[in-house]
Amino acid sequence: MSLVDFSKVRQLFGERAETSDEDIFRELFVLVLARATDADAYSHPAEVSTVQRVIKERLGEDISSADVRTAALSKVYEMVPLHKCLAEGSPRLSKDQRRAIVSGLVEVMHADERVSSSEAEFFNMVVQTLGLTAADAAGLIVD
Repeated sequence: MSLVDFSKVRQLFGERAETSDEDIFRELFVLVLARATDADAYSHPAEVSTVQRVIKERLGEDISSADVRTAALSKVYEMVPLHKCLAEGSPRLSKDQRRAIVSGLVEVMHADERVSSSEAEFFNMVVQTLGLTAADAAGLIVD
């Protein structure tokens, strides 16, 4: 901990640091991508392998297909729906992190070469709950 960081002082006054909580980002990233594999009630093997690849590329971590499937049907959703997890965690994420979640989600949804209406609804819910615009979702970065 750096003495000139002042992160603990900022926390006392409710001020958030410039960077967001990396652990929340990583968990939400995995939850959203894993849940996307089940958005149309069928976990296509191509979607699961795409989740594994995207997590490895973006987070630098390996995840088994069994863990992807477990995360997709996690009991966490029984306690708190995903949209509530996103609503609570989103303010702690940077815009780039929120865009990264959506970008990874797009890759997963295209993995089986078709997007069902229920997957599109899931995508729209994620984008809206993360507080992103259509331009953000399309990958258009506006300065």
